[in-house]
Amino acid sequence: MSEKKLAIIATKGSLDWAYPPFILASTAAALGYEVQIFCTFYGLQLLRKKLDLKMSSLGNPGMPMPMPMPVLLQALPGMQSMMTS
Repeated sequence: MSEKKLAIIATKGSLDWAYPPFILASTAAALGYEVQIFCTFYGLQLLRKKLDLKMSSLGNPGMPMPMPMPVLLQALPGMQSMMTS
């Protein structure tokens, strides 16, 4: 009989994508699985001690951009703060 193993790949560093890998991993561990989470690309942001995770109306907030994209929804004052709170 083979062991039960699960590998999860976390690729996003935003608030709405931070919870699913950890919820799936803790549930699988409770069911007796050996679980490994691989954080790649912007998912590495989840491993930082001081998290500054935000929700965004467009794009991947885990990806630092030199200049924000002028998108109608993001251009509205307070939109990112409203989505994060």
